Amino acid sequence: MARPKGSRNEDFAASRAALVTKLRHALLGLAPPSSLRGLAEAAEVSVPTLRHYFGDKDAVLAAVFADCHDGGAAELLAAATPQGDFRHSVQDLVRHIAGGFEHGRLDRLHAVGLVEGLVEAGVGAAYLSSILEPTLDAVAQRLARHMAMGEMRPVPPRQAALSLLAPILLLYLHQRGLGGLRSHPTDITAFLHMHAEGFFLGFAQAPAQPPQGSGEPVAPQRGPGRRPGFP
Repeated sequence: MARPKGSRNEDFAASRAALVTKLRHALLGLAPPSSLRGLAEAAEVSVPTLRHYFGDKDAVLAAVFADCHDGGAAELLAAATPQGDFRHSVQDLVRHIAGGFEHGRLDRLHAVGLVEGLVEAGVGAAYLSSILEPTLDAVAQRLARHMAMGEMRPVPPRQAALSLLAPILLLYLHQRGLGGLRSHPTDITAFLHMHAEGFFLGFAQAPAQPPQGSGEPVAPQRGPGRRPGFP
């Protein structure tokens, strides 16, 4: 018996998931498609097929953001979990976030979210709820735990999370997406170390002095098989 008009085929979910994977690779590539037709070509399907599975371009982007969110669950948990004392934990968190930019294509994910989301409200809401807010929430959770342990001054955790995340995000957008690495190169490892130590000194519960020798540089973490997702 023929399938009723408008109903979904039995493998709809699997077919849609396969398309999301292709679309994610295209959007996080060097030249992300900017139109529904370009997205359809990247997914090797027709525009009507893409509309059948998603609807419009905004829905395609929202699906990719949601997929990145789901794939980044382990990274978010790691970001939310304190590691050692406050100073070490901040250094670890900064390395973890930077590792996502270095090896997880987070710079491209955020670039797509900002470029598209600042123009289309629906895309902005999807980027905020699936990408930016979960990252901020994970960072805030770790910081709140250090506050509860008496190691960090009691401040609004979300505000502290923003102050830790924003410079790293801007750094990688500047160096990668905007081409600053060629025209205005920055020593990323030195910046990350300075940022982590400055954050610790600014928010530590008791006045702290920089350790003799200022410790080891904060280099981005490497993770085998890291997929586009979170920190």
